[in-house]
Amino acid sequence: MAAHLNTDVLTLNANTALLNLDRTFIGTDDYMGMAYFWDYEYRHDLRDASYARRRKVHTLLLAAGLDVGGESAAHRAIIAGLK
Repeated sequence: MAAHLNTDVLTLNANTALLNLDRTFIGTDDYMGMAYFWDYEYRHDLRDASYARRRKVHTLLLAAGLDVGGESAAHRAIIAGLK
């Protein structure tokens, strides 16, 4: 069973540290879903997405061999397919 982190109870320093760490994980299998990685085109689709949905999109983009920060019809299909 996966553990879930309730970031609502973290201090500002702890939350900032995790966000900064997650930025270093963009483009890797270790991405946690906290940091923004997507192209501006997808801001409305992913900005308010759950960490789990962000991780799923990120994983699928990597599996498809796409740049996670890119923009294309393939990106749109993956992101739209997980709504």
